[in-house]
Amino acid sequence: MNADPVFESVLLIEDNPGDARLIEEMLREHRDSSIEFVHESSLDAGLAHLSETDPDVLLLDLRLPDSTGLDTLERVLYETDTVPVIVLTGMPEASLGMEAVSYGAQDYLVKDDVTPEVLARAIRYSIERKKTERQLRTRTRELAILNQLTRHDIRNDISLVVGRAREVAEHVEPRGQDAVDEIIQSSNHVLQLTRTVGDIVETVTDDEAVDLYPVVLSQVLATEVEKAQGLYRDVELSIEGEVAGLRVCANDLLSSVVGNLISNAIFYNDKDVPEVTLSVEPADETVVIRVADNGPGIPDRRKERIFAEGEQGEASSGMGIGLSLVDRLVTRYDGGIWVEDNDPEGSVFCVELRRTG
Repeated sequence: MNADPVFESVLLIEDNPGDARLIEEMLREHRDSSIEFVHESSLDAGLAHLSETDPDVLLLDLRLPDSTGLDTLERVLYETDTVPVIVLTGMPEASLGMEAVSYGAQDYLVKDDVTPEVLARAIRYSIERKKTERQLRTRTRELAILNQLTRHDIRNDISLVVGRAREVAEHVEPRGQDAVDEIIQSSNHVLQLTRTVGDIVETVTDDEAVDLYPVVLSQVLATEVEKAQGLYRDVELSIEGEVAGLRVCANDLLSSVVGNLISNAIFYNDKDVPEVTLSVEPADETVVIRVADNGPGIPDRRKERIFAEGEQGEASSGMGIGLSLVDRLVTRYDGGIWVEDNDPEGSVFCVELRRTG
């Protein structure tokens, strides 16, 4: 943690004059007489003061003449999202203090246990946590803008490049065809990367519990195969095995898992015609999805670390973010992922998920 943040102003909302006087004495004992201390004895008066100025911290009693319980905290948090709030409780209300923290208070203090050192430390830590919280909110907003940029503006422009390149391909001499094909292939890979970036943003900014539900596996596989066929030329894609009726425990981002594995199998393939086969092996409680290719394969020494963030193929100039995202999502699904050798050549990426149907 950084150096202790300095606090110069404190707002106390407390209807007991004795408790208020004691809190003020503790603050001045630990700091000095220059601290700006404002005491309001009702919630309405406190909110009026809060509407005009932002103190460094707000100390809040939950039992006031005009408001009691968590409603008091909710009204304060509605008024400000920048000022850290520390709830003051009595001994029998300690559980209420813990609940207040889950509502958005930075901390709670039991009045009978407060000392000048405890109070000052709670204030400093609350200010620091609130600062970090604001920084995270700012970063989340910036990531949302990045997500919009990559998923909309960049994808639209790259899609235009692909479309125009395909139009030009019909009028290019044979010796220039390889260059056009390379433009189309690389542009399609950029499209896949923008999708991956958007999915990563969605996962890292999701601070709620992961909502999992039964996902129809056949729909995901068929949709991702169709997308890949539209993006890449001269590719053989197929789905083997009985998939109908199978459901797995996942969410909408399972499509990103499958899409990234298909994209990697195609883009990093060294054959003139990449061959990618998707198959499904159901068991009583799990389903294993296999994405097999006829590419160069993966050396044994890289198999265990290939899903690490930033890891990339030996002939790749990419960032390795696709497989890192795949690993992160499969872990969220409480599943497993590994890579095997294909027969006679290539690799097989295996994803094991919990079966729900």
